[in-house]
Amino acid sequence: VVARPSSGSSGINAEYGGQKEMVEMSSYQAPQSKLFDLAKTLIPFNPNSDSSEERITKEIRIPNKNAGMVLGRKASIINEIRATSSCKINVAKDSEVSGEDRTIQISGTPRGVHLAEYLIEAVQQMPRDTPQMLGLL
Repeated sequence: VVARPSSGSSGINAEYGGQKEMVEMSSYQAPQSKLFDLAKTLIPFNPNSDSSEERITKEIRIPNKNAGMVLGRKASIINEIRATSSCKINVAKDSEVSGEDRTIQISGTPRGVHLAEYLIEAVQQMPRDTPQMLGLL
C-alpha cells in the first residue's frame, strides 16, 4: 500500500497492488488490506483519533517464539504491515535477543504506529499459513 497526498485534493491517492483508489480524509478510513481484514476477525480494531503527522517511535515486545509469525516467510508479513501502516518497523535480530522477548521498534504517525501495533498483535493469533492464504508469497 502506497499512500501519497494528491495535488489539489482533500484526500490521498492510495495504490494497492497497482490499483489506485481515492481515500477520503474527512473521517478515518480503514486501510484496504487483506491482512487488516483478517486481523479484524480476530481482534476488534479501535482507530487512533490522533491525526497529527508528527513522527513518533514506539517500542513493543513480543514473545521470541512469535518472531517468525510476525516476520512471515521471506518477510512477507512484516513487509505487508510496513506497507499497510506506512511505518518503519525494525525487529530485533536473533543476536540482539536476550531472554524470552524480542523488541520491535515502530516509527511513523500516531495512527500508523497504532495500526502497526494492532496488526503485529493480531498476526500472532493467525494460522502459520497466513502469507499463502493472503497471496503474499
